Amino acid sequence: MSINQVRIAVALLSLALFAQTAFWLLYDIVVRGLPGAWSLWTTGWVPGLSATSSLDLGLAALQLCAGLAALFRTRGAGGLLMTSCTVTLGFRLPAVWYLLLDSPSDPWFGTLKGASLNAVGSTAVLAVVLCLVLGGLLLLARHMEYEAAASNAVTGGVRPVKVTATASGLLLAVLNVFYIGRNAVTAFQVGPGVLTDLIVGKGSGRAILAVPSPYQWVCLTVLCGAGMLLAARRRPTAPGFSVGLSLFMMPSAFTELWGYAVGSTPVTAVDTSQSLLEFVGSAAVVALIVGDVRRDRRPDDADLDVMTPAVPIGTAAAVPATLAVPATPAAPPAAPAAQEDEDDDPAEAAVEAVEVTVPAQRDNDGDATAEAERPTTEAAGA
Repeated sequence: MSINQVRIAVALLSLALFAQTAFWLLYDIVVRGLPGAWSLWTTGWVPGLSATSSLDLGLAALQLCAGLAALFRTRGAGGLLMTSCTVTLGFRLPAVWYLLLDSPSDPWFGTLKGASLNAVGSTAVLAVVLCLVLGGLLLLARHMEYEAAASNAVTGGVRPVKVTATASGLLLAVLNVFYIGRNAVTAFQVGPGVLTDLIVGKGSGRAILAVPSPYQWVCLTVLCGAGMLLAARRRPTAPGFSVGLSLFMMPSAFTELWGYAVGSTPVTAVDTSQSLLEFVGSAAVVALIVGDVRRDRRPDDADLDVMTPAVPIGTAAAVPATLAVPATPAAPPAAPAAQEDEDDDPAEAAVEAVEVTVPAQRDNDGDATAEAERPTTEAAGA
């Protein structure tokens, strides 16, 4: 299997994950209408059992961008695919255990009626399987890159700009403080046992694909920690990973801020600060990374993808642009003697090639000087 075949395969898998998420988003829109679905995503409290939550808006955006980035060989596609795979796996696993632990005698969602747990849960199982296959293909692609680097002496990827890496790492660090602190405060208030029940989500959800807040904070803590590590080491996948996390967090943060603004959701200082940081900070990081990519864009950017080998060392990429001299047509040999001189002395030939750029006035001056010196030479010879 070639690297291009792997790239197409991971792109199609990511788009298949997007199709699963988009299908249930459209299901809620069709069943509840657009106003009802928007109320569901901004408040989380609607009659009955729904299929999706506001997190699925961000997940759909992440999966779609990752798939398109892989198809079009966009820089940072590898980091986006890594984020899409891990986020989808982490936020689809709860629906799998909802399905497995549900029973007629003890329904997982109690008396709530609405979307079918069997139908939604089955597609979640399929999404988990696709994530595992996608993860295996990403590992295979990485192994193929290492082999290409060892055999062809190619460079590694494009390292992120230091300022951008620092900014994204700082944002993820601050968000991690929020997530860890909120779970710690919750455990202190309700006790570790109740916190475990909240993380599992028994009887606390109103959407099949939704996850409880403590579980969400645990997953985001792990993801932000991985993003911090990549940003600190300035790995080539760090920009794509940070953009992926931003795409995932921004839609849900926006819907929460919308709910606070219209007064349909109780407002607290911590919730507002966290949502503002997720939305504004993520937008700023995306703007920084996109700006870096636009500034560094070159005609061969299509070859600087994480999924393909980079430009070999020692090619034109290693030559400063100031040394590039436009090619000039080679002048015909003036005389056989001049040709012999060029063959005997390559260094002199290089100097003469540079002298081609000197204005022709030098030759005219040299001819005038030679004419002036000729009578003197002839008189001395006489």
